[in-house]
Amino acid sequence: MPTIPRSHLRRFWLVIGTLALAPGLMAEAGQSPDPRRFEKDIAAFEAEDRAAPPPAGSTLFVGSSSIRYWDVAKAFPTRSTIKRGFGGSHVSDNVYYADRIIVRYKPALIVFYAGDADVAAGKTAEQIAADVKTLIALIHERLPGTTMVIIGTKPSPAHWAHIDTIRRANRLVKALVANDPLAAYADVDDALVGSDGHPRPDFYAENGLNLNERGYEAWTAAVRPVIDRLGPGTIGPDLTQLLPAMQ
Repeated sequence: MPTIPRSHLRRFWLVIGTLALAPGLMAEAGQSPDPRRFEKDIAAFEAEDRAAPPPAGSTLFVGSSSIRYWDVAKAFPTRSTIKRGFGGSHVSDNVYYADRIIVRYKPALIVFYAGDADVAAGKTAEQIAADVKTLIALIHERLPGTTMVIIGTKPSPAHWAHIDTIRRANRLVKALVANDPLAAYADVDDALVGSDGHPRPDFYAENGLNLNERGYEAWTAAVRPVIDRLGPGTIGPDLTQLLPAMQ
């Protein structure tokens, strides 16, 4: 048996030790990774809040990268908006950090999106729906009377292999909030799928996961009616119909 040089062994154990200490990197398929991997992202939000405290009673957009890259101030100009999206986050990560990225803002309305990372990690539809249920229950307990819109996980080219899980999870979440007067489900599936039944490539960035500008226009058009129906939080009259003339 050949002898392995000590320098190689040292590098090997250094890599193993780093992985063992890095939160979330060794999570098993179908399990929630350690939420502490996002500590720096959450701390950055808190630093932003200290520099410019957002007003209570706003519309809070929170979740994963689809929230992060969404220009919500442009999409909803009549609302006071707060955006707290951190890319790659699972539903469970948002539950873990809820006090720091949701409850503290005392929003009038919460718009939530996550799920892409969950299906990519091998979670079942039932697991995803259970985590959403936990998040809704937490918000109802900590922010009584606050309304919430849950956006269904989008059908993306990058995660098309998981579309059955995505759609089952969406059906479960939709059923979960069906009789909840404080929560509503926003479906974006039809808005992002073409006549061939597949995600429209012209709506997505090169990575096949994140939406581009055209994709966000379709996404916003699908979500806006649910937000307007459920949520307060406007800062003036609805100027939506005037926007084309103003541009």
